[in-house]
Amino acid sequence: MSSFLSQLAHDSLSLEKSVSEFNIESVIIGIRYTSVLLSSGSCGVAYTLTDQSAEKNRHNKYLSEKFLFEKSLEYLVEFCASKYSIFRSIGVAALNAFSQANLPSLRTENLDILDIFEEKSGNISMIGNIQPVTRFLSQKGYQIKILDRYSPPRQQAQITTVEEISDLQNADHLIVSGSALVFETFDLVRDLLLTIPGEKVLLGPSAQILPAIAFKHGFTFLGSSEIINTKSVMSIIMEGGGYRAFKEFTQKYSFHLE
Repeated sequence: MSSFLSQLAHDSLSLEKSVSEFNIESVIIGIRYTSVLLSSGSCGVAYTLTDQSAEKNRHNKYLSEKFLFEKSLEYLVEFCASKYSIFRSIGVAALNAFSQANLPSLRTENLDILDIFEEKSGNISMIGNIQPVTRFLSQKGYQIKILDRYSPPRQQAQITTVEEISDLQNADHLIVSGSALVFETFDLVRDLLLTIPGEKVLLGPSAQILPAIAFKHGFTFLGSSEIINTKSVMSIIMEGGGYRAFKEFTQKYSFHLE
């Protein structure tokens, strides 16, 4: 496992409870999100990124022939190393479910991401257009560069859209959407974590990895959501709903490396 995502997965499985303690109860692949439910009741979600490659029919056939809920948790987490994006979505959701099973003992007082940038200055690079955060930061006067090929922001005086991760260098702070975990380009985030000096944030419903792992690999802030009503969330995902539809059944939490 050589990719950055695979390294996060490997370190997570090495750090906490044995992965063999958990069985897969359900796997749902919705058009917006993928979810994995464990026998412990923990639920992990990840952005569903579908392949546009010529080989997509091959892996779709593979999925239709396998019963994923009969597989081991470790088997699903290994999908993080897959070259197919739909498998990486399953892998991240499985990793997040495992991380959520270990999260309660790590809970700390919540700190809103907006509070962190209330008093800071400089310019910010963002991977993924997290609209409420983008709006707040631009109103605070930050200069923002955003890479988001799927939902780019409207051009404004303080917002610049870019095409490559290399265009995000030379920033003071970095904000990464959790959905970036499933993208093949996530490997390139590692370089930004090494070079950007200020806050390095991993944020969103897909960012359910263990805080200790996020901090080990260079992030300074982790903000995500715990699923508190798995039945409702999984039903919404199965029907094609996104985070706005299921966020009322979640509870936000955050961890900040001081």
